[in-house]
Amino acid sequence: MRQKLGLALAAGLLSLVAAELLIRLLGAAPQVYIIRKGRFQLSPNPKIGYEPAPLVYQGKELSFYDFQGASNSLGYRDVEHAVAKPPGVYRIVVLGDSIAAGLRVERFADTFPALLGPLLAAKGLKAEVISFAVSGYNTQQEVETLKAKGLAYQPDLVLLAYSLGNRGRLDGEIMRTLLNEEQERRGVSGVRVNPILVKSALYRFVRFRVLALKRVPQTDARSDLDLVSRDTVAEYFGELAALSRQHRFAVLVAVFPRFVRSFGYYRFGEQHAFVRELARRNGFHLADLLAPYARCRAAASEPISVDTFHPSVYGHRCAAEALAAVIASDIAPK
Repeated sequence: MRQKLGLALAAGLLSLVAAELLIRLLGAAPQVYIIRKGRFQLSPNPKIGYEPAPLVYQGKELSFYDFQGASNSLGYRDVEHAVAKPPGVYRIVVLGDSIAAGLRVERFADTFPALLGPLLAAKGLKAEVISFAVSGYNTQQEVETLKAKGLAYQPDLVLLAYSLGNRGRLDGEIMRTLLNEEQERRGVSGVRVNPILVKSALYRFVRFRVLALKRVPQTDARSDLDLVSRDTVAEYFGELAALSRQHRFAVLVAVFPRFVRSFGYYRFGEQHAFVRELARRNGFHLADLLAPYARCRAAASEPISVDTFHPSVYGHRCAAEALAAVIASDIAPK
């Protein structure tokens, strides 16, 4: 029996090797590509959809690039951070979309994640702020990013920068563009497959040619898009609450308002109330920035925003000062 089993295994192995060589010779397996547009590439996690890629960019066109200069080694708009937490440091992980990433703010140093650390230090708190913000992300993508990458940094506080667009998909067609490119190239996205198995032409042929015959590409792409397009706020506030209990970190939800002409005639109060109730239900701290922005607008002639959603340099400093006050007084250990 052992001899028969050995012969069968040997025959099977030889068959696989022969099939691998034949498929390589015929060029029948799809090629592996890095599907990338600007700073963004498809993510191996379909619930994240797309993620930033490490890149230094000095060109003029910011579409799909968002900012000039270098990302950190993970692709995010931030400096490098050691994974191991230094002793005595209060670590804050920032999650958010293009608001937290500082879209249309020229220097990272002028964004609220970069300003927060020095402001907290002035209040006597030695803090390190690590940004995982990505343009177009909703709550699902932000919390999934925390799971995939942020938890490794052992945060003491997770600061969720909540935009009033978080209940839908407002990514400037980043995800759709990447999926369309994947279909047009008729290859395999290198970040969405097993990095070891994908080296085999036989594996690529079976998975992406034979098994794909029963699938409709347009339907698959639409399904991938649907995964990051629905309203996930309530569901993922619950996910974040479970993670906070498991990993022992606090959560601060910072609600960024729409920048309307006059805050005295603000029409989005119900959306703020929706987030406030969710934060209360899940035991999160809340910083609604509507009142601080109204005060900052009244205090100076400098504009607090560059468009309806995004703060200006002055707007980022206003947010950082308000958030530092809440963190130092209500959240951080005394």
